[in-house]
Amino acid sequence: MTPDRPVPRPVAAREGQMRWAEVDPSAIRDNAASILRVLGGGVALMAMVKAGAYGHGAVVAAAAACAGGATWLGVSSPDEALELAAEGLGADILTVGWTHPGRLAELIAAGVHLAVWEPDQVAAAAAAAAGRPARLHLKIDSGMGRLGSAPRSVPDLMRAVEQAGRRVEPVGAFTHFADADAAGTDHTLGQDRVFLEAVGPLRERWPGLLLHAANSAATLRLPQTRHDLVRCGIALYGYPPEAAAPGPALRPAMAFKALVTQVKTVLPGQSVGYGRTWVAERETRVATVAAGYADGIHRAQSNRGTVLIGGRRCPVIGRISMDHLTADVSAAEAVRPGDEVVLFGRQGSEWLGADEVAAAGGTISYEILCAVSSRVPRFQVAAVPPVPSAA
Repeated sequence: MTPDRPVPRPVAAREGQMRWAEVDPSAIRDNAASILRVLGGGVALMAMVKAGAYGHGAVVAAAAACAGGATWLGVSSPDEALELAAEGLGADILTVGWTHPGRLAELIAAGVHLAVWEPDQVAAAAAAAAGRPARLHLKIDSGMGRLGSAPRSVPDLMRAVEQAGRRVEPVGAFTHFADADAAGTDHTLGQDRVFLEAVGPLRERWPGLLLHAANSAATLRLPQTRHDLVRCGIALYGYPPEAAAPGPALRPAMAFKALVTQVKTVLPGQSVGYGRTWVAERETRVATVAAGYADGIHRAQSNRGTVLIGGRRCPVIGRISMDHLTADVSAAEAVRPGDEVVLFGRQGSEWLGADEVAAAGGTISYEILCAVSSRVPRFQVAAVPPVPSAA
């Protein structure tokens, strides 16, 4: 198939890079704006930018999400929170996980909101507060079975907040859905009912308490779970859960690329890669690519995955190694060292999404995006063409 636009020579090669990622902040901005249009008025958006914004770069993604209308940023660690607080983006920042008591004072001083679910956490936050109250979000375990106060323990948590007095400020109450992207919605809606029942007394005591529960899937498919604030991650980066389709037009914000380092012809009976898991049945043109599991290419892609080379889909052959992968480029014309390889993203008329890569390796797009390692430099680009429609 002839691409409908020329296959680009690698931009990053001028910088001497062997592998790189391209991040389009305008996609994140536009995705945030699209989500907010779905929400309508009265519901705020928290952009989940934990784990380096799912591999996209926390500061870049946070700024782009705020430009698109997000007014909250969600992280999972003190260092992530403080990095963003120092940027002065004007958004409220919530750490959704546990905070070590030794980090409470600096987070409170920076105005970061804290998740709490046990009375001891409330007491520790109150003790660490100096000059300004600790801003708290009370987490309820409504059925995730991970972090959070059991509904029966919420009265104890409420008393701890009251006893802390003005040293704490209850800002929100939240829960975490376990199965919002499943085909059925019964468990998620049941969790939401448990959550609302548990926080009823909290909302009576503190009428302005913000309630938040919905992740990307729930935000897009279950309007009744949106409450005051939604926490969107994967949709913000252009990969809405399948169960949420059809939804707003979202576009992926990152592409992952590398260079061909050698092209050779392998004869029948010759093997490629560790363990000899692939043996040529015919004369095969093989390209070695400068990306491996140290860069975030999962070994599960061995003999299963696909890459784009020369504007064509080329199967990954042999085992993924630490620094390299190999692909059958027999169907691609004139491949040579220095050519661009797309590990996920667009090349010419071909699109290979992180979700498709994930399916080949038996995982999810979240993991594919987050796996792009720190040794892969990120380059900001002006725009990425939208993903073609399923039609």
